[in-house]
Amino acid sequence: MMNHKEKEFLKTEITVKTAHIKNLGNWLRNSILLLLISGTLGFWGLSGIQDRFLPDITGPGRVAVGWIGSIIAVLTFIFGILVFVAIQNGRKHVLQLINTLKGVKK
Repeated sequence: MMNHKEKEFLKTEITVKTAHIKNLGNWLRNSILLLLISGTLGFWGLSGIQDRFLPDITGPGRVAVGWIGSIIAVLTFIFGILVFVAIQNGRKHVLQLINTLKGVKK
C-alpha cells in the first residue's frame, strides 16, 4: 500500500511525462516538416527539373544542394522514426503508471 506522499509523487510523474510526450509530438511535427523540405530540395537538385519558379542553378552547385538535401532527408527520417518510437513507449509507460495509481486506489 502506498502512502499519500508516494501517490502525489506518482501523479506528478504522470503529469511531467505527459508534458514530455507532448513536447516529443512537436519534435515529430518539426522533423516531418524538415523531411518534406529537404526531400523536396534533394529531388529538385538531383532530378534536373527546370521550372521558372525555382532558382536557375546549374552544374555542381545544384547537385551539391541535391545531395545535401537527400542526406538531411534520410537523417531526419531516421530521427522521426526514433521520436515516434519514443512517443509510443512513453504513452505505454504513462498508462502503466496510471494503472499502478488506480490499483492503489482500489
